[in-house]
Amino acid sequence: MPNQQGQDFLARFLAEQLAPGRPRVWRRIFLALLAIIALLGLIIPNHHPHFGLDGYAFFWPIFGLVMGLILIFVVKKIIQPLIKRPEDHYGDL
Repeated sequence: MPNQQGQDFLARFLAEQLAPGRPRVWRRIFLALLAIIALLGLIIPNHHPHFGLDGYAFFWPIFGLVMGLILIFVVKKIIQPLIKRPEDHYGDL
C-alpha cells in the first residue's frame, strides 16, 4: 500500500513550486547552475579531443543546442505531417 503521507507531502511541495513567481526563481537557479558548469569547462582540462573541433571550449554545449534545434525542426516539419490524423479521427467509434 502506498504511503499516503509521502504523497500528500509531494502534492503540497509541487503546488508550492507552481505558485506565481516561483518558476522565475527556478529558472534563475538553473541558468546560474548552467553558467557555473560552463565556466568550469574552461577551468577543468578537457579530455584528449578525438576530432578536430571538440578541443575548442564550449564545443559540446553548442553542438547539443544545434542538434536539438535540428531535431525539433525535423520532427515538426517532416515527421508530424506523416503521423497527423484528422481531429475527428476517432469520432465514429
